Amino acid sequence: MDESKAVTAANAAFYQAFETLDVQEMEKVWLRASSIKCVHPGWPLLRGWGPIMASWERIFANTFGMRFTLSDVQVEVSGSLAWVVLIENLESRGFDGPSRSEILTTNLFEKRDGQWFIVHHHASPILAPASLAEDQLQ
Repeated sequence: MDESKAVTAANAAFYQAFETLDVQEMEKVWLRASSIKCVHPGWPLLRGWGPIMASWERIFANTFGMRFTLSDVQVEVSGSLAWVVLIENLESRGFDGPSRSEILTTNLFEKRDGQWFIVHHHASPILAPASLAEDQLQ
């Protein structure tokens, strides 16, 4: 399998773990290291295994279901590092009822012992329509 396909598979495994709402599944896709980082939409930067896994426990405990449709997926590989930039189209159900959101995300992966692990997840809500944002850049 070429590295781009392997990173795509690792990214898919991350979202599969996300949709299971199971912390043990999420633990399998993250590198167990103090250097890992995570930014959930609206949250501060989380550093290290303990705080990041605690964040997933909190999210999963307050969510009844999640379904992701990924779009605009772009995969780049450089040696033992890779990053995936994408849009998460998320449908979720929680205590406040159902919700839909679009989230611009960057997932950074590191290859260790022949396997790709996520080492950084940064997700930011998209608040403006794409066409409006593109118009403002010109």
